[in-house]
Formats: sequence, structure tokens, C-alpha cells
Amino acid sequence: MSDPRPVGPFAVWLRCVVMLLVTFLNAPVPADATRLHPQDGPHVDLRLFIEDDQVIARVEMNLVFLDEVVDYPREDPNRISSEEWPALQPMLEDHYLNANAVTIDGTRVFPTLEKLQINQPDLRLLPLFPYSGERGLRKIRFELVYPVPDPPPSSVSFEWDTYPPNILVDLEDPPPLAIAAELDAEGVRIPIVFNAIERGYTWHATGGDLDSRLLEVPAPVVDEGSSFPGLAVLLLLVGSTPVVFAAVMARNTGSTRPILLASVIEFPFIVGAVACFLTGFGSVTLGGGPTLPDAAEAEAIFRPLHANVYRAFDYVEEGDIYDALARSADGAFLDSIYRTIFNGLVMQEEGGAVARVKDVRPTSVKVGEIGIAADEDGVERPVFTVECRWQVEGVVSHWGHAHSRTNEYLALWSVAEEPAGWRLTGAEILEQDRIGESSTDPTAPVVGEEFEV
Repeated sequence: MSDPRPVGPFAVWLRCVVMLLVTFLNAPVPADATRLHPQDGPHVDLRLFIEDDQVIARVEMNLVFLDEVVDYPREDPNRISSEEWPALQPMLEDHYLNANAVTIDGTRVFPTLEKLQINQPDLRLLPLFPYSGERGLRKIRFELVYPVPDPPPSSVSFEWDTYPPNILVDLEDPPPLAIAAELDAEGVRIPIVFNAIERGYTWHATGGDLDSRLLEVPAPVVDEGSSFPGLAVLLLLVGSTPVVFAAVMARNTGSTRPILLASVIEFPFIVGAVACFLTGFGSVTLGGGPTLPDAAEAEAIFRPLHANVYRAFDYVEEGDIYDALARSADGAFLDSIYRTIFNGLVMQEEGGAVARVKDVRPTSVKVGEIGIAADEDGVERPVFTVECRWQVEGVVSHWGHAHSRTNEYLALWSVAEEPAGWRLTGAEILEQDRIGESSTDPTAPVVGEEFEV
């Protein structure tokens, strides 16, 4: 039968999580130009890293947030002068020795404060900060480094204690600000949220390798065929031929000598035939070959393959992402997925926004044509198509806020049995639609129109 795999460009598929990088070239700055910049009010960008020998909290906050953390009087509240700057580090060190507890394997660990810096803001953005003024634009960055005793940590608990009023929600009676953060551990990036009610988060080591974090895909079923002991049968036939001639001669001559001689000749053939039969040497496989899945089996193959495409981008390192994708996609299709999605994720330091895939929800899976198709080398293999409708929830964590958007897709996928197992080999998008969005900061604009998942 013909190859049912759809043919079509993949460039339009899964513009998974793309971040809008804004460059301010002219004043005044339009309001939508702040989509990737901190909004008015207190803001903090929190990144947590768990390593074998240390735990790091990378903190970047504006002066509005800083003034909620420590009592840091300044001659000009909007700025930190060169004379005032040296007092900040010991003040922060003293604060974090008592606040934001970090517990490693049940033991409270205390940090050292490193890499304290302050930015030089673009004051053309000042009209966008009517409440905070320059305090909303000026930011400090530092790292809290917590030593890890041997062996590497099996659990780490974080607490966050500072929740300034969120004036963007309600200026007169603002609720506490929720803090959206991200945690990198065991090569995986995890979005988390601290709030005034749930102030803590505990991470537990899994110790798993790359494959342990991916859903298991059923292995291809191969019909092994029937084994026929061809060489053993041939040896028996060859060895029995002298016996037949000897029996004829013995009948004509009345002598038993031909039979005795034939038996001597036949004996090695019998021994060889028995040895081949017992060891399988010289056996021939009859029948067998690839087995086509039925519709239910094809769906059970497709679902984990599809989910694992998105799970691959939970990883932090480029090599891990690519290796995880290779468990689901093959050939040129693998390269297309990698380029399309990864290019939208590697820019987390460009403008401060980080996009992650939070959830994937298939809503309809319909298996199409199932058959046998020859690959480029002429090898026949089982292939099938699947029409799938699914929803993807993507989250951009930026300056303490988590902006969520859900898109729905309908696509025709192709799946083939490869030497390494079942793999996705193509996709053709039929429909896509945005169905919802939300934010931990309801009044803040969501990340720009380029944000798609």
C-alpha cells in the first residue's frame, strides 16, 4: 500500500514558546512596549538552582521590592548613591541569615551573599511607572549561595517570606504579591509559585536518568516466524543416501557388508544432524516480519510519543533536550522540532522572560490509515497516521509573575517503526486557536502577541 505519512512543511507547527524582545528606540515609549519589562510596583525575579555541592538563589529585585525587604534609608529614595552602596551588602546578608529559610536534608543551611550588582535603567520608561517612579526601574541582583554537605542533596526546602502589596491588582486595598519562580534541578526546570498562604516548596531528588522522566512507548511487535532445521534435515538426507544404495546391494548379493559400510558412512551425518538440531545451527526462519498494530495499539503508541515531545523541553541543557526529543521523533522531523521549539526557549536572558510548557492535554485522538511503507533504503516498515486535537498550556515566568496561555491544535501526525522503536516522522497542522489566558497579576498585560504554544 502507499505510504500514508502526510507531506507538508513543519515550519508552522508549534511556535511553542516565543518571547517578544523589545528594543526601545524612541521616546515616548508606547504602553505595549513594556510587555517583557517589570510593571509598576514591587517586583522580584527569582531563580533557584540545586547542584551537587551548592544551592543557589539568584535574586533580582527593584528598589520598591528592596524597601519591603530591608530598612534601607537613602538620601534620594529613587536611587542608591556611591556612598550608600557599601552598606547594602551587609544589610542583605544579615537579613537572609534570618529570612527565607533553606533546609537541605532536614538541616537549616545559611547562605553567603555574592555578586551584588545594580543596573543602569532606561529612564525613557519612567512615564510607565507613575506610582513607583525610578524605584520601579532601578534593580539590584545578587546570589544567595547555600553550601551542600556530602552527599548530594536528596531534598531541599525553600521558604519565601516577603510578599509586598500588589498595587496593580488594587491600589487602595492591595493583596499580597504572589511570587512566580523557577527551579533548576537534575537537569530539569520546574515552575513554582510562592504566596502568602503557601510560602514554601520542597524538592525531592528522583535520581532518574533521561529515559525515566519520559513516558514509556510500547515496543514494536515483530512476528519471529517459524524456525526450520534446514541443515539438520539436509545432513540426514545426505547420510541416508548410502544406506538406501547399500540396502539394494545387500538384497541383490545377499551380503550384509554394504549395509555395515553404509552405517559407518552415515554415522557422522547423524551426529552432525543432531548437533545442528540441538544448537539451531543452520536453521532457517520461515515467515515472520513486522506486525501491524491495530487502532487501539496505534493510539497507545502515539500518546506517549506526543507527550514526550513536550516533556523534552522540561530539560535545561541543549544536549538533554535533543536527546529526549530523539526518543520521540526521527530524521529531518527531529531537526524541525528541535529548531522550532528550542529557538523560542534559549532566550531567557534576553529581556528576562522564560517560557515553559506547563501542560499538554489531548482531547481527541483518531487513528487513520495503518500499513506498510518502504523507507529511503527500501526497507519495509509499519506506518500509521493519527489525527489529534490537543491543548497546550504555556507559562511565561517574568519578574515574579506567571502569565499563562492555552492554545488548541488539530494536526495529522505520521508515525513509523524505526530501528530504535516507534517514532514521529511528520505532522501537518490543520487548525490552531487560542482558547484562554491568565496571569498571577490580573492587570498586567500578557506577554506579547508573539507568545504562542
